[in-house]
Amino acid sequence: MRALLHRTRMALVGATAALLALAGMAQCEETSSPFQRFAERCLEHGPRYDQTVALAKESGWPDLADDMTMGIQPLGEPATFQGWLVNSDGTSPFEAVVVARGAVGPKTVESCTMAFAGTDAAAFERSFVSTGAARASEEQKGQGRVRKFFAIEREGVKEALTIDLPIYPNGTDEVVASVVAEQQIEN
Repeated sequence: MRALLHRTRMALVGATAALLALAGMAQCEETSSPFQRFAERCLEHGPRYDQTVALAKESGWPDLADDMTMGIQPLGEPATFQGWLVNSDGTSPFEAVVVARGAVGPKTVESCTMAFAGTDAAAFERSFVSTGAARASEEQKGQGRVRKFFAIEREGVKEALTIDLPIYPNGTDEVVASVVAEQQIEN
């Protein structure tokens, strides 16, 4: 009986430690800005379709509806695409990750896109511009929104970036940011 109580107590201590570790990771995730999360998942290493799919499965992110996924991803007609709702707790603002793979001319490209609601669009754009990594190339204004295009060349690979923002941000905005690059085959 004493051994059973000891094992039960140790299991509770282990479970409590695991929950605290998860809570710490969640808190760290919550304290990073939307731009930091976009940079970590899409921008720092370019779009990585297979790695993002693996991360989504490992993290248990629920699938995003196909129509929403298609509406967020930047490729005209992707060969394959997947999207996930990153924070499905019901208390956090909408955040999604979408990856796609398709062809642009003879080249296979991949994209990584994140969509955020309840985000400070002006702060997101300032963070992006402050990295100094991208050159502005074009801007398209629509009804209430502006789409800004940038280019990066990293290790001989050209990447296209797009940020879709409201024309008049109010601090609780919808932001969509994408990176598209030629598919890199890892050995």
